[in-house]
Amino acid sequence: MGNCIWGSQSAEVGNEDKKEIDNEADQSESKEAEAASVQNQPPEEMKIVREETGSEQQGKSKEIEPGKPRKAHNVKRQSCAGLQVESVLQTKTGHLKEYYNLGKKLGQGQFGTTFLCVEKGTGKEFACKSIAKRKLTTHDDVDDVRREIQIMHHLAGHPNVISIKGAYEDSVAVHVVMELCAGGELFDRIVKRGHYTERKAAELARTVVGVIEACHSMGVMHRDLKPENFLFVNEEEDSPLKAIDFGLSIFFKPGDIFSDVVGSPYYVAPEVLLKHYGPEADVWSAGVIIYILLSGVPPFWGETEQEIFNEVLHGDLDFTSDPWPSISESAKDLVTKMLDRDAKKRITAYEVLRHPWVQVDGVAPDKPLDSVVLSRLKKFSSMNKLKKMAFRVIAQRLSEEEIAGLKEMFKMIDTDNSGQITYEELKDGLKRFGANLDESEFHALMQAADVNNSGTIDYEEFVAATLHLNKVETEDNLLAAFSYFDRDGSGYITRDELQKACQEFGIEDIRLDEMMREVDQDNDGRIDYNEFVAMMQKDNLEFGKKGQGFTIGFREALPVC
Repeated sequence: MGNCIWGSQSAEVGNEDKKEIDNEADQSESKEAEAASVQNQPPEEMKIVREETGSEQQGKSKEIEPGKPRKAHNVKRQSCAGLQVESVLQTKTGHLKEYYNLGKKLGQGQFGTTFLCVEKGTGKEFACKSIAKRKLTTHDDVDDVRREIQIMHHLAGHPNVISIKGAYEDSVAVHVVMELCAGGELFDRIVKRGHYTERKAAELARTVVGVIEACHSMGVMHRDLKPENFLFVNEEEDSPLKAIDFGLSIFFKPGDIFSDVVGSPYYVAPEVLLKHYGPEADVWSAGVIIYILLSGVPPFWGETEQEIFNEVLHGDLDFTSDPWPSISESAKDLVTKMLDRDAKKRITAYEVLRHPWVQVDGVAPDKPLDSVVLSRLKKFSSMNKLKKMAFRVIAQRLSEEEIAGLKEMFKMIDTDNSGQITYEELKDGLKRFGANLDESEFHALMQAADVNNSGTIDYEEFVAATLHLNKVETEDNLLAAFSYFDRDGSGYITRDELQKACQEFGIEDIRLDEMMREVDQDNDGRIDYNEFVAMMQKDNLEFGKKGQGFTIGFREALPVC
C-alpha cells in the first residue's frame, strides 16, 4: 500500500483524489443503506494466500539468478475483472464520512493518499489512508490491501507499531483509519536536533529491532524496513517512534522460504536478491539502518541499482573511513553480525536486543558523533528535491505547442488511457521508441520520474522527466523557470521566494536553508541565474565519500527531437 509520509506535509486537500472519494462515496451511500459498523475483526477471519513460499523449498541447493527488489506495481500480474464492484474487505462497513471529516493531505503512496481526518464524535485527529479501488487492478493488489490491514490488527498493541482504528469501504475506496504520527521521519529528527550520540543511535536501534523481534515472534516478516517507514508520534523529545508501513509484510511459518523479490535497494538483503530467504532478511535491513545511523551513508551503494545490488552481494564493509575510527568496537561488532551474508550465521532480532551495545545501560558511549554524520544524513534524506520541483515548474509553465510532442508520447505509452503510466507501460513504451535499457535502468527511470511516489507516472511527472531528455537546458526554458522563482524580477531567487514556490506546490519541511547553501555558490544568501543553471544541469546531488547518485535520466533512455 505504498510509502506514505504521515504528518510531514500540510498541503490543503482541494484535489481530485479527495473530490472523487467525497462525491462517489455520496452516491454509494444510497446503494448501501444497510452498511454495518467498521471492520475491526481479528486477522484470523481473513484467508490470505502467500506468494511463492513453502517450507518444502528449504535445503534445496539449486543455483538461483539474482533478482531485484520491486514494489507491487513492478510486477506483471494477472488482471482481475470486475474489481470496481468487488468487496475488498469482504464485509459490510459503515461509510467513512459518517464518522470522520477529511482534512489536509499528508502523503502519497502507491495505491492511495493519506489525509488528516477528525473523528466527529470526539474531535480527535487520526490519519486516513484512502486506497482507490480503481488502482487495485489484480487479485494480488486486493490481497495486499487485505493483508496489510490484517497484519496491522495482528500487531495491535505494540508500543512501536502504528495502531489501526478501523477500516471502511465504499464504492470508490478502502479507507484505513489509524494513529496520526506528526513528529517527522527518523532521519529528519536526528538532523533537526543537531546533537547526536552513539548512545542515542543505540536507543533508536533498540526500537527498530524491537519491532522486528515482535513481528517475527508473531509470524510476520516486514520485508521493507527503511528509515522512511519509521515516524515519531509528535515533536516531543521523548516521542515514541513507530513503524508505519506494512504494505510488503507477509505472514510466515518457521521453515518457510520466500522467493518474490521485494524491498528497497539500499536495505535489501543478499538472500532476497538470490530469491531464497526468510525472516533473517529483516535483520540485515536493520543492520543497514544502524550503519547509516552511525556513519551517515549506506554500507553498500553505487551509481545504479544494479551496482548497489552487486555491492550488497559482494562488497566489503567499510570500517576505516571517517567516522568509523571513533565508533566503539561494540557497535562495529553488532553491525558486522547483522550484516553477515550467511543468513544462517546472522544474528537474530532476539540476539540483537541482548547485545551489549543495544542494552539500555549498555556500552554505547554518550559522546557526540562526528558532525559529518549529520551532514551526510541531511543529504541522504533530501536528495534533489529542489531540482525535481524546478522541473515540475517548467512542465507546468510551458505552452501546449512546446510540449505537444511529449503529450503525444505520453498518450502512446499510456496504453490504457488511464492518465497514469505504470511500470510495465513505461518499459514497453520506451522499448517501442527504441530504448535499449536493462531492467535496473527501467527501474531507475521509474523511480526518478515518479516524484510523488505514487507508483505510477502522471502527465506532469512525465513531462518534467522528459523535459530533461528534451533539452530543457535551452536558454528560454531555463530563463522561464528562473523567472518563476524570481517573483520580483530582481535577478536573484531569495529564500522567501523559494519558500513561496514550495508552498504553492504543497511542499514543506524541505530544509530551505540547506538547499539555498547547496546552490548559492558565492554564499551571498541568494541564487543568481548562473547558480540556478548549474543546479539544473548537475546530474545528481552528491553525498558521502564517493559522491555518487543513483538514478539515471530519460535523456539516456530515448532520443527525442
